[in-house]
Amino acid sequence: MRKPLVLIVGSTFILFIGIVMFVLNSSSKIQDADNKLTAEIMVKSTSKNSQLPPAVSLFNVTEQTFSQYIVLTGTIEPTKVASLASPAEGPILNLVVREGDTVNLGQEILRIGRNHAADSLQSSAAEEVRKQVLNLRRIDTLVKQHTLPEEQLDEAISSLEKAKAALSQAKQALNDYIVTAPWSGVISKVLVSDGHFVIPRSPMVEMYDPDSLVLRFSVVEAQALVLKKGHKIRATFDGLAGKEFELEIIRAYPDLDRKLRTRLFEAALPVNEFIPGMFARISAIQQKHENTLVIPIDALQVQGNDKSVFVVTDNIATRRLVETGLEQDDQIEVLSGLKAGEKIVLTGIERVKNGSAVRVLEQPAKNNSAGVVK
Repeated sequence: MRKPLVLIVGSTFILFIGIVMFVLNSSSKIQDADNKLTAEIMVKSTSKNSQLPPAVSLFNVTEQTFSQYIVLTGTIEPTKVASLASPAEGPILNLVVREGDTVNLGQEILRIGRNHAADSLQSSAAEEVRKQVLNLRRIDTLVKQHTLPEEQLDEAISSLEKAKAALSQAKQALNDYIVTAPWSGVISKVLVSDGHFVIPRSPMVEMYDPDSLVLRFSVVEAQALVLKKGHKIRATFDGLAGKEFELEIIRAYPDLDRKLRTRLFEAALPVNEFIPGMFARISAIQQKHENTLVIPIDALQVQGNDKSVFVVTDNIATRRLVETGLEQDDQIEVLSGLKAGEKIVLTGIERVKNGSAVRVLEQPAKNNSAGVVK
């Protein structure tokens, strides 16, 4: 009874294994067929695409005014600056200005306390004048009484004049302790405060004339003779949200900095909205060519010493050797080899061969104005 049961179970298991193997084999064949069909479709598609000419976009060659620029940086600086120093020693008594204050010519800025020596000098000089006045009156009376000769009267008058001169000098020394503005301007730095004791020639206050502000910049030695007085430059200022100004060079320093090997230039500013220390980005024309052909550098192919472009006529690309000139940013000047109105390959150039057909995908690319002055 048990033996037939074992035979039935074994047969069932073998049948199950056979069914599983059949299903797996059928699935593999179906997958292989799908892969083969997909491969055939891809081959046909690739073969079809390979028969199409390479897709390109064109650039229309035109005559333009092309300039090469020097790119520089500069800073706003005042040319009229004063550093007010102490004329004598003493304590600061009355400092009436702060940074940013506007002062007028002759306006009092601060006072330095008088020292005892100055006071004694003025008192002594005043006393000497008083004595000489009394002496002159006495001698004058005696001369009129013919008691003294007239020569002594002349000497008394001379002594009085000397005493008055000494008193005037003493008063002038006291006036030097009041420091005033030498001209109208803006206070840029205050180095002292009330009660601060200063000695002679100690710097106390710095000021500048806002009307003297210029854009100051340096040019390397290789370009030091390119720019001259009267040349125009373009400057943008970070502090004015990138606003651009056309400025004129008003000063070219006569020599180079011996250490940095640079030459200093100054350009006039048109308005008074600038402050010292503002940063500027500058571009100045180094060379300028009128009515010249300009193309994007991406359209140019370089092989050794040869430079060429692909000229497209009736959808046929022909390699043309060219001679180039000035280069600025992503633009380059073409001196020979092209004519205005011709169309050259700009994008897709890596798949183009000399004499091959091309497929134009879009209208001629618009001319890039980088480096071009209109």
